[in-house]
Amino acid sequence: MPREPRTWQPAVSAALGLILVLVSARLFTTVPDRQAEERAYTAASACPAGTSGTRADDCLMAVPARVERKEHEATRGRGKDWLHVVVSGSDTARRIRMDDAGGPVYRSVEPGDRVTVTYWRGEIRGVGADGLTQATRATPVDGWRTPMGIGLALLPMGLMFLWNGWWLRYRHRPGTSPARYVWSVSAAWVAAVLLGAWAFFASGTGSGVPDVLLAAVYGVLPAAVLSGLLMWAMRRRLRRANDTGDVVPVPPAGRRVVPASVRGNVPYAVDGYGLLVVGDGRPSATPDPGGRVGLRELAGTLTVAGVRGFRIGEDPEQWFQAYKWNGVAIECRDGDETVLIAAKRRDAPVILGALNATAGARA
Repeated sequence: MPREPRTWQPAVSAALGLILVLVSARLFTTVPDRQAEERAYTAASACPAGTSGTRADDCLMAVPARVERKEHEATRGRGKDWLHVVVSGSDTARRIRMDDAGGPVYRSVEPGDRVTVTYWRGEIRGVGADGLTQATRATPVDGWRTPMGIGLALLPMGLMFLWNGWWLRYRHRPGTSPARYVWSVSAAWVAAVLLGAWAFFASGTGSGVPDVLLAAVYGVLPAAVLSGLLMWAMRRRLRRANDTGDVVPVPPAGRRVVPASVRGNVPYAVDGYGLLVVGDGRPSATPDPGGRVGLRELAGTLTVAGVRGFRIGEDPEQWFQAYKWNGVAIECRDGDETVLIAAKRRDAPVILGALNATAGARA
């Protein structure tokens, strides 16, 4: 359930939003360089015979190597595959992470097999064996998609944080109904999360940035529709929770202990007293589930003024957490003091009946 924002939350939300937008922009600036590197790699030809060293920048150098051992690291998902190879002319094994877990080369080779590693700009970019090839994690092919996807995922979240900060600063008012809060803020949050997830996976589609952006744009309408439907359902439920027309007094049939919290500047409103004894004289607040210890009788001068739903900023956050969708607030007066009794909707009629019974007896 929503709660009243702290005074520092608008500034923090706006700052987080700005940071995420800047991080997203920085990631986008790396995309052209990574695409240029990919083009250079795919356009590179094999190094001419006689080329020495493994750091040739303009060509692909194939160097024989021997597999020393294979290593699989179990992680969430498909895991990580590593090949330990000894390159020709070296006595030290190189640990190479393969780009695709369970790839063809990794599956086909065993310790002692001969393979060919391909160098480009000083890094091993691929491994070949028996006519099969497999890229390593150092390959520049599609290297631009990761920063593009992360940037697209962060951007709607950053914009959402900025919107949230603006709304909390300029649009939120104490006493805001949960239904309005859900529609104004929560719907945008859901849309941002859905769109960010869609955009991240869209980065793996198409052949270039325009295709990725187009795929990401296609996610705007589904994200808006899904978030709208979800928020409509939540708003409808909140409206039903705020409709207290069906909460009418019902005299208690006997002594009962029901969950209820009393709030107000009165002696029987005590922190930690989350229960109310009804059906045994005047209602009494108590912390005892048995209703025998620490009883604080509600005043005989307490009168019921009405029943309403919870309000953000006026009612304690603990009420939203304890009663969630099913709580109501019974507004009472005790002389000049306003007293609120929070209870579950199903228990409110019995509490009203007990309060009316004691008021009738007093009269």
